[in-house]
Amino acid sequence: MTESGPERPLEGWKYAYVAGAVDFGSNLKLSVTKADDRLIGYAIVPSLEITNRNRAVIGFIDEFCEQHDLEPNLRSDKGSYILSFTKRDHLRQFLELVRPFLVARYEAVEILVDELISELKAGKGSSKEGFCELMGVVDRIRDLTYKNTVKYDQAHFRDQWNM
Repeated sequence: MTESGPERPLEGWKYAYVAGAVDFGSNLKLSVTKADDRLIGYAIVPSLEITNRNRAVIGFIDEFCEQHDLEPNLRSDKGSYILSFTKRDHLRQFLELVRPFLVARYEAVEILVDELISELKAGKGSSKEGFCELMGVVDRIRDLTYKNTVKYDQAHFRDQWNM
């Protein structure tokens, strides 16, 4: 990591190619789940899945990850190949590498990395007030990435905890 961002020792076109897969072939997920092992009983879990029917595309991205000491999960499902990040630090590192090359997901990734992941790592989600505030960040990212109806949003927790 340099002062201006992460080091990029590989050919520059690879970063843009992988960013294209994030922009147009990925699913950025922000799951909010009940978690008995958490002080407040809930957890925010960011993840990213890149899906493609062509094994070579996913293989290329997997090789890119390997060159940067990242460990995504790989699986296949119904003729598609899926590369996913569920470990928060690896997700952050991966997104930092491709963020300057993103187009469609730039703003969502910026909020995810700079606000949500940073605040989760700092422990902000361990209090009801902090968790509720982070749910506002989750809602902003969701507004930028998908319009599905969700069970847990900031309003849900404000109502549940009388905030």
